[in-house]
Amino acid sequence: MKNYKTSEESTIFEALKKIFPDSSNTIIRNLLKKRRVYVDNALIVKAKEIIEKDKTISIHEIIKKSPSGVKIIFEDDDILVINKPEGLLSVPLDEKKTENALSILRNYYSTKNIFVVHRIDKKTSGVMMFAKNQRAIDKLNLMFKNHELKRAYLAIVEGNLKEGEGAWKSYLRENKEYNVHSVENEEDGKIAITHFSVIRRSKNFTYLKLNLETGRKHQIRVHCKDAGHPILGDKRYSPTSSPISRMCLHSYFLEFLHPKTGRKMSFSAPIPQSFKKLGVIKFSND
Repeated sequence: MKNYKTSEESTIFEALKKIFPDSSNTIIRNLLKKRRVYVDNALIVKAKEIIEKDKTISIHEIIKKSPSGVKIIFEDDDILVINKPEGLLSVPLDEKKTENALSILRNYYSTKNIFVVHRIDKKTSGVMMFAKNQRAIDKLNLMFKNHELKRAYLAIVEGNLKEGEGAWKSYLRENKEYNVHSVENEEDGKIAITHFSVIRRSKNFTYLKLNLETGRKHQIRVHCKDAGHPILGDKRYSPTSSPISRMCLHSYFLEFLHPKTGRKMSFSAPIPQSFKKLGVIKFSND
């Protein structure tokens, strides 16, 4: 439950608009309709009810079931942010009806007006964002094109990476088997840049924070392999299995400007519990 203090006399609707300036009138009215708004512990349902100065407005949470298979982190009229579990596709794979995050969300909300903005690999968990209208898609696509979003990943890789931090740069190309590899000629591939820093080292592994400057397919996985330290459990690019029976790559953090309001939005997904079996990890978004 969240509490807010009124600074002047107004209707409850006006007060809620000041508390939630980025929310539509429909969302504000739904707060009242769904009996979530209380003033000094008294339920308020009428939008025109007058609220005096120095009153406490409480917004009660409602228990909302998340769609099966994903956890919703945030949603409004323009965007939808989820924590995608490991093992779930981001989008449909060709014409196959394999379970995927996009289809789950569209079925849950009974609408096709949920659109892909970016993808994360099936074996990668963590923060993923969708758009809910064309305006949001256009704005977000432009942000991705101009590298205006901040994306941080956590990876646990094989061996001991000597450098404490740095950047990997290469040109990536996909072959007929859908495997991605680095090529020397820039005309044969697409530029990919990954910034890395070491969070922790253990006897056999290195724990990395990775920030994407570009967002190419399998970029992190290929760059780690090229550096001689493939991601644990990455069966496509490394023969070594993972001690926790999954690929150790997690989309931890996403930050961007809201496509409608321009406000800075930051979201994170907790480090998977299974990762903690390999050691305690302290992670910063800086």
